[in-house]
Amino acid sequence: MRSMLNEGAQLRPSARTLWEIQDRLNRLPVESASNIYTDVLRRRELTAAAGIARRSAVCDLDSLKSYQQEVRSLFLSCLGGVDKTPLDCMPRITGREQKNGYTLEKVILQPRRGSWATANVYVPNIIMKKPAPAVLVTIGHDDRGKADPEYQYLAQMLVKAGMIVLLLDPLGQGERFEHFELEMDYQPIQGCSGEHDLLDWKAKLLGQSLARYFIQDGICAMDYLASREDVDASRIGLTGHSGGGTQTSMLMMAAGDRFACAAPCCYTSDHRAMMEHGIDPDNEMLWPRSLACGLDYVDLVAGVAPSPVLFLTTQHDFFPREGTLRTLKDAQALWAACGSDHTVDIATATSQHAYPHSLSQAVTKFFMQHLAAPAQDFDTLLADFTFSPAEPSALWCTPEGQVIKYDPAMRTVHDELKDVMLRLKESRAALTEDVLTTSLARMLHIAELDERPEPRIFAEGICGHYQYRSIIWRPQDHYWNSGVFLRDLRQGDKPLPTVIALWPEGTQRLTEHSAWIHRCMQQGYQVLVMDVAASGGQLPARLGNTDMYAGWSTMYNLDAYLMQLDDSFFALRTRQIVAALRMVSAWPEAADAVLYAEKEFSRYADLAALLTNTPIASDDDFLTYEEIVTEKYHDQTWSHAWVLPGALEVFDAPEIKTLLTRKGLSIADPSRAAK
Repeated sequence: MRSMLNEGAQLRPSARTLWEIQDRLNRLPVESASNIYTDVLRRRELTAAAGIARRSAVCDLDSLKSYQQEVRSLFLSCLGGVDKTPLDCMPRITGREQKNGYTLEKVILQPRRGSWATANVYVPNIIMKKPAPAVLVTIGHDDRGKADPEYQYLAQMLVKAGMIVLLLDPLGQGERFEHFELEMDYQPIQGCSGEHDLLDWKAKLLGQSLARYFIQDGICAMDYLASREDVDASRIGLTGHSGGGTQTSMLMMAAGDRFACAAPCCYTSDHRAMMEHGIDPDNEMLWPRSLACGLDYVDLVAGVAPSPVLFLTTQHDFFPREGTLRTLKDAQALWAACGSDHTVDIATATSQHAYPHSLSQAVTKFFMQHLAAPAQDFDTLLADFTFSPAEPSALWCTPEGQVIKYDPAMRTVHDELKDVMLRLKESRAALTEDVLTTSLARMLHIAELDERPEPRIFAEGICGHYQYRSIIWRPQDHYWNSGVFLRDLRQGDKPLPTVIALWPEGTQRLTEHSAWIHRCMQQGYQVLVMDVAASGGQLPARLGNTDMYAGWSTMYNLDAYLMQLDDSFFALRTRQIVAALRMVSAWPEAADAVLYAEKEFSRYADLAALLTNTPIASDDDFLTYEEIVTEKYHDQTWSHAWVLPGALEVFDAPEIKTLLTRKGLSIADPSRAAK
């Protein structure tokens, strides 16, 4: 057997078993180390230039309006658009209670037809001048929702200052757990972010983001406030902490011209800092293509320009403060460039992530100033202020504290997503094969691939009857793939039909597939077991102290960054398989390539086979996208492997398999069918 590394030399037996080959594959050349993290940082820098150029063009109020219209359109397109709120939010006041100096109203709103949202409205007993200013408070991640004592303190202080205050339960929090099981009287999805994640992955497949539903909720609440006779619609302020800071910022972007001022708390940073620190965005903060569009936190804030804004921050927050200060500087420059009489200020508490009392006091003074609240001395107000927190049940708008119990037939977001899925399924039926493949090539960025990647051997040898060649190659700039060619040494150097084999963890699972590899060789094939991005030998390093897979893990973070860059692990891995087929087509010892794939990797391989007209044997040991959207619960462990934003606008796996069969590309397992 000749060597490919040393001209004229012969291979000599160097080991006896397959696991020894697997061990040698762990010693990849240093230059091929998978560094997706470095690449997403590089790509963010490139895409940021478009946003900088847009903001630099603002020089007066007219150019500010043009800039705001452009970024608002880009932002909403990243979410899949936002449906208009019903003209009548159908408010239902289910209770009123007299408190110390104010009336607490318990309100149920309808942000979408047949769907309910719960809110508390704090109304001063004495309104000095009607109509009064109002503040919409969006709630952060806390199971108690509007009953969180931090928000109760804020609401009671604002109402003491003479403002009407609305606290809105977000989706999946407070009284709005949409996965509440009536028969069990139990909420299976624990933690307020649990429902957000579960629903958002479904939304992503449909070309949406769960953020659009949060925005609809906020606009509905704002519409309700503006419709009240006791509220001055021209004097509505906005604030929220953490996830509520996210909602505040999204509303600043989506409906900023309807707010007189705003104060996001413990959220504002910038993408550079978030990515450099490896901070994970919650699902509703994850907007596909947003980074590719050059959007940054300052663009969200600028949605309310030229009105006044106050950043509420804490010294020891996990949202990186250096990003906050950069965004503050950029926002102040933008306000100055458009000639605003106002600016963007900052208030900071010496605490960790929270909406502490000192920030509630700072934002109260801010709203008193900019909403023209009844004239009074703040120090006197503070001296007279007493805080009386209520138990969550005392704030319920529904009899039993859950909207599902209030209306078991209500339309949940899950119901809406299923309807969207059915509409997309109907529209996909009209797609021609040409439209399908063109759409796939665009979604997967096939044009970024090298025409014919050149492989480089870094190790070779003989193990028992196996001849192996360990290789690396570049499918596109800034990425490597790796793999190993395996053949029966008795076949010599002649070209052999080649199976490109794909399964989870790739070359790190050679030994588990030893029987399959052996049978393929018996059928006259050689096998290339390859590692795609973030798998096998291409597994990235952990980000900080995160787990590799579970929860908000390294894989979650990296995929989140990629999706915001209009990419994903799904797209990256699929086009890398296409690149591997191109590489194999020029390999001197390879002929007639076919694909073999298992589990989640079958999703990628099927698409690569369709795009390249390559025969394939793949299983269906994974959930179809229709199953994921339709079923109330789905496992999220491998979400980074199967989420392709907008996938269901173009395909589902069974449709691809049907098309492969019709084209004669589906073949039997090459280890079982004689060549």
